[in-house]
Amino acid sequence: MAPVVTPAAELCIPRGAQGRTALLLVGAGSLLSAIGDDKLAASGLDSREYSILSILDTDGPGSQQELARLLGKAPAIVVAAIDDLEERGLVTRTRDPADRRRSRVTVTKAGSKALSHADELAAAAVAELFTGLDAGELRQLQDLLARGLQPMIDGSTPALAGSIA
Repeated sequence: MAPVVTPAAELCIPRGAQGRTALLLVGAGSLLSAIGDDKLAASGLDSREYSILSILDTDGPGSQQELARLLGKAPAIVVAAIDDLEERGLVTRTRDPADRRRSRVTVTKAGSKALSHADELAAAAVAELFTGLDAGELRQLQDLLARGLQPMIDGSTPALAGSIA
């Protein structure tokens, strides 16, 4: 059976999520996922490509395998996405001099420009989603999320490792 796709205009967060942080975060994430590709289209990137360029730009993973781990995606999916980004001149691959079997992927100038544009579009999408917050409150929300998730961002604490049966 094919999954049911709800048009972005019909998406909502039920009132039952009020006062339930986990449900609010899941709802916000679902809404951002649903509208992400449309909002990012002007940058020439989709949400997966935006994630890849963001990780490459900031984390600089040592291999495509590490990039796949950071994305939580199968390596084959990531390799196909990297192939497309490379074909479009947004990333380059070079052999790791220490291990010729590994390819290092880096963002090109064109990739950095696309990422910068996508960052602006993503920020606008977040502002649109959280219409009840002003610019200062949006920065505060970002700061609180980053601070609360810092151990997972740093990699020192795996996200809920072993806590879900």
